[in-house]
Amino acid sequence: MKKNLVISIFLVLFIAISVFGVNYGGTLNYAIATEAVGLDPNLVTAFASFRILENVYDTLLKYDESMNIVPGLAESYEIVDPTTIVFTIRDGVKFHDGTPLTVDDVAFTFERILDENYGSPAASNFAEIESIKIIGDNKIEFKLKISMMNALLPNFTSGNTAIVSKAFVEGGANMQLETNGTGPFYISDYKAGNYIELKKNENYYEEGLPYLDGIKFHIIPEEISRVSAIRNGDVDLASLDEPTSVGMLAGNYKVFKQPVLNYYLLGINTAVKPLDDPKVRQAISYALNRENIIKMVAFGEGTVTGPMNPTVTAWALPPEDFAIYDTNIEKAKELLTEAGYPNGIEFSITCSAQYSFDKIAQVIQAQLAEAGIKVNIDLVEWGIFIDKWKKVDFDSFVSLNGGAVEPDKQFYRTFYSTGSTNKFNFSNEKADELLDAGRETVEYEKRKEIYDEFQKLIVDESPIIFLYCSNNIYAGQKSVEGFKTMSNGSLTFLREVWLNK
Repeated sequence: MKKNLVISIFLVLFIAISVFGVNYGGTLNYAIATEAVGLDPNLVTAFASFRILENVYDTLLKYDESMNIVPGLAESYEIVDPTTIVFTIRDGVKFHDGTPLTVDDVAFTFERILDENYGSPAASNFAEIESIKIIGDNKIEFKLKISMMNALLPNFTSGNTAIVSKAFVEGGANMQLETNGTGPFYISDYKAGNYIELKKNENYYEEGLPYLDGIKFHIIPEEISRVSAIRNGDVDLASLDEPTSVGMLAGNYKVFKQPVLNYYLLGINTAVKPLDDPKVRQAISYALNRENIIKMVAFGEGTVTGPMNPTVTAWALPPEDFAIYDTNIEKAKELLTEAGYPNGIEFSITCSAQYSFDKIAQVIQAQLAEAGIKVNIDLVEWGIFIDKWKKVDFDSFVSLNGGAVEPDKQFYRTFYSTGSTNKFNFSNEKADELLDAGRETVEYEKRKEIYDEFQKLIVDESPIIFLYCSNNIYAGQKSVEGFKTMSNGSLTFLREVWLNK
């Protein structure tokens, strides 16, 4: 009898696994290069932090694997009129400490974001909100000053708008060190410089998820060490930065590639001479060979980009439309002469070794030398780099910006005169007018005209010199199943990963 019972249980489990196609349980060991820089979702800016926090916190809306906006903590939303949106908050959602999510937590989160004294980088994305009002037990209304709903919706997917617990924050929690989200996992252990361990949220609102019992993010800065960890079986999955690593793993491991929205850039402090002159910035752009940068740094794993990723065909002007993208050393020298610098110029590029910023800076240094432009490289540690960026303490810098499928989200906070991530001292009245018009306009054709004009203006002014978008590369053991890559670099689908062991 007991034997038959055991056999029956085994058959039920086998059938369940066959039907649903997944195995539950196990811990995914994941190698990452960069440690999180703070854990407060409404405050952080580093990609490394978001990759962890997006598995710990949830947002009102989110992207599916095709980058379509779908419900998150909001089970639905209604655009009542061009300036009003109402979200209905899910019932039965709990924070990791067991307390229920309420509409009060949602209202508190956005009031926190909009508090000028708090300094959230998401604040400028919601600058046009006139009022936030709780309607009943589970509805919240956002009223806008102007019609900009198309531009606003993607902002509710941003990791900076993750919903936090009002009681937890007001109870004195250090949000940069402590977490209490509603996501599929919670942080159970964190050894700085070593690992961050996540455990399964047994009360997660998406039925059946996550499949894993936990994820252990191993912080391994050296690329070769991450590759070795895969080859030695020490980790199940790894994020890779170097395309050459793929050759070391070909055949015996799974390799995933995903063109991403994020873009590499040379950011310029437009208040510092001689970089305050648009002609000088244009000269720098003419002197660059972007394809060569991709070849030298990304080994061909990338695409030259304009202000928007060229794969976002609904909005992007292709790089070929910009004459300034054609390498022309003589034109660069001519522009420098017109600007009053016939003997060339000198400036510094601040960079870090993270994300190959230093390698890009070195290639730029060599290329600009041909046009009589001397570049000094200021190589600093990652924490110092972030601090310099925040304080605008640089001539220029090489960095990586998050991209978007919606032009307002791509441009507003970066290029608007008072934008929260405008670290270029860039202020242009026409640019502000176009960005405001893009937010206020509903019809696609009219918005397209506006953002076409904006892209031409921003390339001409060049507070940012856009370089390229790379492929995100991941490698894993053959036992890793269900891993989905996203063009925004998100790892939210780790909740659907399972181990076929």
